[in-house]
Amino acid sequence: MTMQTLAFEAKQLCRTQHSGVLSTQSTSMPGYPFGSIVPFVTTHTGDVIIYISDIALHTRNIKADSKVSLTVFEPSEDDSQANGRVTIMGDASQLTDDAEIALCSEQYFQLFPQARAYQQTHDFHFYKISVARVRFIGGFGKIHWINPEFWQTESQEWQRNTAGMIEHMNDDHQDAMQLILAHFANVQTSKVTMLSVFAEGAHYQSAEGKIVFIPFANACHSPTEVRQALVAQTKACRDALAETAE
Repeated sequence: MTMQTLAFEAKQLCRTQHSGVLSTQSTSMPGYPFGSIVPFVTTHTGDVIIYISDIALHTRNIKADSKVSLTVFEPSEDDSQANGRVTIMGDASQLTDDAEIALCSEQYFQLFPQARAYQQTHDFHFYKISVARVRFIGGFGKIHWINPEFWQTESQEWQRNTAGMIEHMNDDHQDAMQLILAHFANVQTSKVTMLSVFAEGAHYQSAEGKIVFIPFANACHSPTEVRQALVAQTKACRDALAETAE
């Protein structure tokens, strides 16, 4: 298995989960790590975006020492040691560029619309964790380090313009998205809204508000490959329905 494949699988796991354990260097207990639960999104290029308050202890810790880690794992009632998990180590810094803030906030608020209200408190800011190294455990015996050159990817033009793709899916392919959500996530709903599209898959929201990430079989590097992946998923859903009907 190549490092590119491992990075692909690790990113899919991160996109499937919407929160993780942020570990910072404690200022009140020097030498000890401090863990807290934070929502996060992963950008197209592999950076991690968090939206945190100035008064939060982890924010104060970051301002004193930018070195952090974020641990993401699959929750399960089964043996947790057999489940996948990712630990991202890197340096956290507050975003100050208006264009970067606008792009990251759009992605973040798509998955966490309730966080828009935090803007009114004036003490929440976006921070980017620039990845230094990633530890990926895909289960027993599948343990790997992933270096930045395999984790980080170059920004592509289509990734900066996914709004049109998302709008097209929401306007013209409601039936297909309902099939995808029912088949791959066992979520039955009267309406589906696509929220995001990444190389690794897409986020959908049901009419009831449930947000689910459906991974692609392979990484997509162009709009054409995204379309092909969505067509393949829809075909797999219809084939499964046909087999059930026989």
